[in-house]
Amino acid sequence: MSIITTLIAQPDNTLQREKMACLLSRLFKGELDPAEVFTPDYQQYTDGHALDYRGFVQHLNHVRSQVRAIAFRVEELACHENLLADRHWATVTYPDGRQAELEVYMFAALREGKICRIHEVTQTIGGDASHRALAHATQ
Repeated sequence: MSIITTLIAQPDNTLQREKMACLLSRLFKGELDPAEVFTPDYQQYTDGHALDYRGFVQHLNHVRSQVRAIAFRVEELACHENLLADRHWATVTYPDGRQAELEVYMFAALREGKICRIHEVTQTIGGDASHRALAHATQ
């Protein structure tokens, strides 16, 4: 059973949200191979910016190189057949101690137990509005 299949099979929404936050944290910390979660033809659209699988991996590496810490809190999560949607918060701490908080609305299409496409919109809640670019930056 894949990570995503296990997540959506969980009947308790509180546990689903906790597992999703853990998945995001592990992914952005480099503790989880993106290939375990995303299809090879994965496409991501964030705030009008498109990334393919390779670009997404570059994005993960870029974020890791730019931040000291990143924490996720999933406020809402819903699953239906091959769709997964959530509203989550990402709290980013930069090396100099500055923080930014982003709210993310994410809609994911699933195929064969993995995410094949994500459409998401972000907004900066705390910190400078320019921090929003981190949501799709690759360099």
